[in-house]
Amino acid sequence: MFERFFERDVIGASRGLTLAWKCPDCAGLNFKILPKSVRDLGEYHTYCRYCKAKFRTAFEKPSGPVEGEAALMLRITHENLSDEEITDMVRDFAEIASLRVDRAPAGMIKEKERLLEVKIDFARRRRR
Repeated sequence: MFERFFERDVIGASRGLTLAWKCPDCAGLNFKILPKSVRDLGEYHTYCRYCKAKFRTAFEKPSGPVEGEAALMLRITHENLSDEEITDMVRDFAEIASLRVDRAPAGMIKEKERLLEVKIDFARRRRR
């Protein structure tokens, strides 16, 4: 009855900026975009988004930085963007990084990158 209040261990997979893990209780697939500081730790304390059980999700630490993450963060922090716009752009970049890890077709990745650039340009023009 009280098992969901105690934190349990589960193994997750890190794909670019995204941590993916499956809840053993409800078999729900969970995703979380992690900042660099958390990715370097190799573990993340979280709840299942479906059944709300507590977990300590362990994952393999990244071997190096995610390609393009630093440039994107530098670029969007210098713009006068709202928190929602920044979150949306980071989600788009996380999807692109995940596609690179999954070795998706190059055309699909290029199109997503182009759409992200269009979104950044649109937000910048709108602020002027």
